[in-house]
Amino acid sequence: MNLFARIASHPAGLRRGLARGSFSLALVGIAALALAEEPAQLRKIEVPVPIGHEVKGLRVPVRNDEGKMEMQFDMESAKRLNDQDVEMHAATIQTYNQQTTKPDAKIELKIAVMNLETDVIKTTDPVRVSREDFVLTADGGEFNSKLRQGRVLGNVHLIIFDRAKFQTKSGAQGSTTISQ
Repeated sequence: MNLFARIASHPAGLRRGLARGSFSLALVGIAALALAEEPAQLRKIEVPVPIGHEVKGLRVPVRNDEGKMEMQFDMESAKRLNDQDVEMHAATIQTYNQQTTKPDAKIELKIAVMNLETDVIKTTDPVRVSREDFVLTADGGEFNSKLRQGRVLGNVHLIIFDRAKFQTKSGAQGSTTISQ
């Protein structure tokens, strides 16, 4: 059981985790929390922006080896800072469940920098992660889109809409429901 599942399944643990100001999440299984399959370790996200230039209204789909959508980046604007770093403004990262191919978690960022070598996205601006069963907000965060893991920082708020239906990442079997 991952850290998030342990914290979320125990109300006192959730309060302690939030009180510390940060706790780890698995990005969609977060990108996020709902995908069960292994991440594509060799996949590289290509952002078609020349160094020093800014592009407005950029959409970058990311597909796996089978052509299924893994995630999609939508950015109001993006600027290539150097060979490996891209600054994203008003970015939304929509992740997809690989078993159902339906949209899963959504990560919303005001300003963030993505390292294209490591696929790590960092921000010190507010972050919002949402899915049909929860909304999480934080003062900042770091997300590894290759490993589908993330960490949120600062004042963290988690709202679970229906604990009986709340799903956590559970390995190869897919999402499981936390029992009450």
